[in-house]
Amino acid sequence: MIHGVGIGLSQRFYESLVAPILQQHFPKLPHAAARIGLGSEVLGYDSDMSADHDDGPCVQIFLPEAEFSETAREMMRILDRSLPDRFDCWPVRYPTNVRPSAGDAGAGLLGSEHGVELYTLSAWCDRFLGRQFTADITTHDWLSYPEQLFLTVTAGAVFRDDIGELSAVRDRLCYFPRDVWLYKLAAQWGRIAEERAYIGRTGNAGDEIGSRVIAARMVGNIMRLAMLVERRYAPYPKWLGTAFSRLPCAPELTETLEQILSAPDWRKREAGLFDACWFIAELQMARGVPGAIAPSVGSLHNRPFRFVDSCRSAMRFDLP
Repeated sequence: MIHGVGIGLSQRFYESLVAPILQQHFPKLPHAAARIGLGSEVLGYDSDMSADHDDGPCVQIFLPEAEFSETAREMMRILDRSLPDRFDCWPVRYPTNVRPSAGDAGAGLLGSEHGVELYTLSAWCDRFLGRQFTADITTHDWLSYPEQLFLTVTAGAVFRDDIGELSAVRDRLCYFPRDVWLYKLAAQWGRIAEERAYIGRTGNAGDEIGSRVIAARMVGNIMRLAMLVERRYAPYPKWLGTAFSRLPCAPELTETLEQILSAPDWRKREAGLFDACWFIAELQMARGVPGAIAPSVGSLHNRPFRFVDSCRSAMRFDLP
């Protein structure tokens, strides 16, 4: 499997096999169909290695709450006997520890041996998000969850949504509200500011390993900062580099970050960090981040270390 084909496989599976079965046996039943939740294919990062477990044609079907308990069992019985063994050279029935069990219909979710999973939207949210995200999402809520959780529902694709509830949740969680976004930008600049002179300080003290460790951490912080500036959720660490590489700014910034990681001495490492932070600070202005202003060079106790003064300039955002 080449990168990013899993969503297409699931869409074809739904449109070619599952949807006709539902139309024949439940023509008046509204439903939503999607490929969301867990799995590298949801993020669009699937590959041959991703396909070695929990992988195959898969679709989540969302049914109305009031009709789920009775309808889901009958629907699953029909799917069990109607679906073929293979689709597009992939097995339709395959083991996974992700799908719900065959005995959970009373809880609003139902699975089987194949890749069709049945849910109510509330049951899916409880299982994968840990709560119901209603229209009233507080700032504390936004700051209490990792960004990967929001990708669980906003990544992937919706193939059909008769009622609109699934699309409404995805729209609600599509990205941070303005003030939360600006706060997270300021906090990320703050993380960088905490160690802004440490690459040079450790290197100057003869601690080459320490300087490299800090440089690697700073590169990760800059990548996350770039994700925020471009208004993209950051996935969990395995896919952070892949997600970063797809940002509009990545072609210009990647070479500098690679130079930081491969630099033979702390002075070149520090110079690369300076250039990367300067680039991001200017990118904020280019992207119209409210309150972003031109970067400036900082100093600390008159020591000979060079860095972007994020505390004084780049993180002075227009917060209320």
